[in-house]
Amino acid sequence: MLAAGLLLLMPSASSAADLHVTSDTIMRGFDRQTANGKKLAAVPAYEYLQLDYGNLKSTGLSLHANGWGRLNLGDNYNDGNNTGELLHAYLQYVSPGRDVLVRAGRQYVFEGVARDNIDGIYAKTDLVPAVVLSAYAGSPVTLDSSNGRKDDLILGGKISHSRPGLYDLGASYKYVADNGRRDEESIGTDLTLLFPGAAYLLGHSAYNLVSGGWKEHSYELRLPLKQFTIQPFFQYFSYADFFNNRNNSANPFRFLQGSDNSLTVAGTEAFWYPSEHQEYVLRFKNYDYDKRFSNSQLYSLLAIWKWKILSEVGAEFGRMQGNDAENSYYLGRGYFFWNISPGFITADLMYVNYDKAIYAKNSSLFTSVGGGTKFFNDALSLKLSFDYSNDPYFDADYRWMLKLNYVLDKTFAGAVRKN
Repeated sequence: MLAAGLLLLMPSASSAADLHVTSDTIMRGFDRQTANGKKLAAVPAYEYLQLDYGNLKSTGLSLHANGWGRLNLGDNYNDGNNTGELLHAYLQYVSPGRDVLVRAGRQYVFEGVARDNIDGIYAKTDLVPAVVLSAYAGSPVTLDSSNGRKDDLILGGKISHSRPGLYDLGASYKYVADNGRRDEESIGTDLTLLFPGAAYLLGHSAYNLVSGGWKEHSYELRLPLKQFTIQPFFQYFSYADFFNNRNNSANPFRFLQGSDNSLTVAGTEAFWYPSEHQEYVLRFKNYDYDKRFSNSQLYSLLAIWKWKILSEVGAEFGRMQGNDAENSYYLGRGYFFWNISPGFITADLMYVNYDKAIYAKNSSLFTSVGGGTKFFNDALSLKLSFDYSNDPYFDADYRWMLKLNYVLDKTFAGAVRKN
């Protein structure tokens, strides 16, 4: 809120045609009653600021920056844990022919096996017909808090070949060093095959060169036929190869690396569109664990009715069939989203009934209601939601979230002056 207020005092800067500033102020809160009677409460406030000088899609130079901060407004859950971070801040250059792109600074790189935040340089070109080349190098932001930044390095790239309407094939590589020692090294492939009738096959695979094993495989086939669409899929994850137990501590799920387990998920989704107002989805998933945890199957039926653009109501019924208490249950859900432009109202209700009691509880309940609206020609939006859940792990969990989004450009500055 403070940052947004300061920006409101800068209408002249916001009026510049090339400057675009967006502020998101988010306040969250929860009141949680645990099974042992202890009450936990938290009220963190988040501020996200996005600054763009120039357009990402325009040629020439542009500047883009984004950061966030958190202030705890008094609670017994996150006391003293105020923090913030610069997420990205980089200069971008796009050539007049749009065949060369270069970025320098803190940025996110999504190229094949790379999904990383780096301080460095990234370049991409399609000067050669049907071939796209990209490369990046710098220091990985995720290793900043491990052993300092000395001799930290990340580099990699991707090459892809495509023919419009037929296929896109890619191969990628990533290398990460911490204090000069190899921390991660991976190669991967990406595939998209397009068939007549809007059918396609897409997927990717990744191999861990450090552990010498496949990290993951993920493939999906789409087969449309008049009012029906069938989408079978296959996914495989090897925890020992997907995660590492070295200094890169950014991933919160890396504890799974020590489980020496793997997961294979296979199934299909069937969609039926009898009219523009109706949609029915039948889902089946089989979860197959190599070691720990038992196998299970998920069956689900979802029905959706739409009465206008962005307004719909839906109901779902599902069954998870497994041997453990956590994955043997019936699931029921209902929701709606009502678009009443410039605002909206939404609600969601989900109930789970377990075959076997978990901590002496046989069910879980989650419900959520929310709404929002926009002001000043959509330059200011407000969203508010309330959640309640009761499950085997918490007797009662109350949560709320307030989000204010400001677009500080010429339109909003003019609207503020008029009012």
